[in-house]
Amino acid sequence: MIKKTVIIVFALLAFACRNENKETSENSSDPEVEVESNEREVDQESDINRYDNIDNLEEPVDTSKTNSAAGEISGRYTKQGEMDEACNCYCVEVSLTGNSEFCLQPDRMYINVRFEKTASGYDAFYVSPSSKNTNEDLPWEDFSKDEPIASLEPTKTGLKLDWLGFKIDGQLATDYAIFGKKTLEGNFTKS
Repeated sequence: MIKKTVIIVFALLAFACRNENKETSENSSDPEVEVESNEREVDQESDINRYDNIDNLEEPVDTSKTNSAAGEISGRYTKQGEMDEACNCYCVEVSLTGNSEFCLQPDRMYINVRFEKTASGYDAFYVSPSSKNTNEDLPWEDFSKDEPIASLEPTKTGLKLDWLGFKIDGQLATDYAIFGKKTLEGNFTKS
């Protein structure tokens, strides 16, 4: 009987101390607690999840394949239906912190590109011919570096690349529009 009484007394004391600590923390003027509760209120008011950095995705994305949890698609992707383990031409290495390389024609035409985030994904912009490029016949210096040549959109299994083509003086360079279409346009899965 004494054991039961002692247990009940300790349980009541623990419960009373817990409630007292809770009341003290609610009445505290600690600035960190106030800031945190204000952030929660703002998030609830505007119905924004501050940890969600993915913009305008209509369907859920498998983040293990695209790194899209952080709004980022960096990594190596291989074109679906192509076997290119060495990443010679039917793959894309996406780097958001530096230049990446696109293969336009196997063993012949390679370019350096940079990426910029858009509302629905990323745009790729021509930077220069790559060091692997052997085609000197194209007017490389005339191609626009300010207009996108491709767009990348995150998907459930990787990304979708749409080849837009080179532009010269704001117009599509139709003589060179086919380069990149076969090797780059389509769906890619993360390698």
